[in-house]
Amino acid sequence: MRWRLRTIAVMLGGCLMALAGCREGSEQAAAAPHPSAGVAVTSATSANGGGTAAGTASSSSKEAVPPAEEPWLQHTLRASDPRFGQWLGQAKQLRLQILVTVVDDTSDNWTRYEFRVDDEYFYPASAIKTFLAVAVLRHTSGLLAGDIPLGTRILRCRFNKPGCRPFREDAKKDEPGHPKVPEKKKKHQKLRIGQEIRKMLSYSDNDSFNRLYDIIGHRELNEAMAALGFASVRFHHKMNVPAKWSRTTPRVTLLPVGKAAIRIPLRKSDYQLAPTAATGLDIGNAYNDGGKLVESPMSFAEKNAVSLRDLQRINISLLYPDHPLAAPLGLSDAQRAHIIKAMTARLSSRKRAAEHGPLTPGMLDVLPIKRARYISKSGRAYGFHLENAFIQDTQTKRAMFVTVVVYANPNGVLNDDDYGYDDTSKPLLAAVGKALTGAIIMSESP
Repeated sequence: MRWRLRTIAVMLGGCLMALAGCREGSEQAAAAPHPSAGVAVTSATSANGGGTAAGTASSSSKEAVPPAEEPWLQHTLRASDPRFGQWLGQAKQLRLQILVTVVDDTSDNWTRYEFRVDDEYFYPASAIKTFLAVAVLRHTSGLLAGDIPLGTRILRCRFNKPGCRPFREDAKKDEPGHPKVPEKKKKHQKLRIGQEIRKMLSYSDNDSFNRLYDIIGHRELNEAMAALGFASVRFHHKMNVPAKWSRTTPRVTLLPVGKAAIRIPLRKSDYQLAPTAATGLDIGNAYNDGGKLVESPMSFAEKNAVSLRDLQRINISLLYPDHPLAAPLGLSDAQRAHIIKAMTARLSSRKRAAEHGPLTPGMLDVLPIKRARYISKSGRAYGFHLENAFIQDTQTKRAMFVTVVVYANPNGVLNDDDYGYDDTSKPLLAAVGKALTGAIIMSESP
């Protein structure tokens, strides 16, 4: 009711400027579907935001009155923060995409709101790591013919070295006050599958990603994505490793607790990925290549890729495995629980929450921290900043999935470490968190 009254009040205020058509606008606003009503809608707007978002948005950040005919999502964002007047007006330039699914525990028909969903390519950065966690647990459990123990040790063997010499990042560190250990005598750290998944998802550790990637391999990882029904996913490369060097994976030995060792040989993948289906794969107007400025767009044709819908679907599959929108992941309840726990933010303070949850600064403006449950995997690279989150009020049990991406690179140059995260993406994502949490999680039932 509060949402409706606020919207009607805004529209009535506009009558002072234009009496004609005010009644129609107010009635449209009042009739707009309220997210907490559990309206059985597959998609509240079309993939391009109902054809009204970017085209009619004002470029002025001072805009206060949203057009009454706008779809609910855009209307709600504008009403929440005047800066959305500019952000929505620049949606194409910002490659802004938003997908919201409102959870209804009483029905399988969940309300979904979309704005420019999958209109063009975006770089998923670390947000793609959730798929790897699922694939590795599936793959290794298949090798063992049962759930892989999370305490299973990982030993990666360096290329072209005798025995199984550890990679530098996998080796035990020299202890202070002791003689430095020669490289050829370095020993493996005690790296374990469960811990590497936790580090990869909780702290976005790139070394953990690469260790897990080497366990499953390029071909097997991409075949797993296709088998699970995530047709948009493309794993071209490891973190900070070019695609051409990511097809070869080293020998790996897994040591499951109380089981025989699993030995995985060196592999060279000849698997040919289908081209990324998204448009807009050439990004920017220049990029830094090893210290040399190349005056042309950077091609992302051989960069990792996933659609916004598949990103959100992996979270739905983990948290609501029996829902019709979910994909059958083939994980045990214990394995799903381990991934979910690793993705759950520790909301001990606002500052800590914001480090890995870009929606949380705004969310916590309206939802008390003690009542907030936030499960997510964010990503940030090449100017792209994205979040794939589940937000729930633990008191009322209201919940939603929010997946959003924005590209913030004012100078158009990639790989120069000069992006617009602080000025654009961080405030925008925080504002999205505040607007949607206020309108969906904290709103009164109509």
